Amino acid sequence: MKTIIDYLDDLKEKTGSDYKSAKLLKTNQSSISTIRKRSQCGDEIAIKMADLLEINQSEVLIAAAIARSEGDVKKAWTKAAERLGIAASFLLVLLSAEGLSALNRALQCILC
Repeated sequence: MKTIIDYLDDLKEKTGSDYKSAKLLKTNQSSISTIRKRSQCGDEIAIKMADLLEINQSEVLIAAAIARSEGDVKKAWTKAAERLGIAASFLLVLLSAEGLSALNRALQCILC
C-alpha cells in the first residue's frame, strides 16, 4: 500500500521537482516540505495529487486518511484500503486471465 510520500514522490518524478509539484498543487514549497516532514496532507491536496497523477482520487484520499489517523481508526482505514486492493486485484486477474468475456460473466452473476 502506497503512502502519501510515495504519491508525492511519484508527482515529483512526473513534474521534475517539488517546486513544480507545489505550483501544480496550487500551494507553496514549504507546504510540500511539511507534507514530507509529517508524512501527512489534507484531503484537498490529496485530491489534486490524484488528479495530477491521473489516478483514482479514493486511493490517495485513503492514504491521506491513514497517515492522519491513529489506533483503531488507522486500523479501520488500513483494512478498507486492503479490501479495495483485493477487489481491484480480483478484477485485474479476471481481465488478464480471460479477457472481457470473464468480466461480463462476473457482472451478470453480480446483477442476478
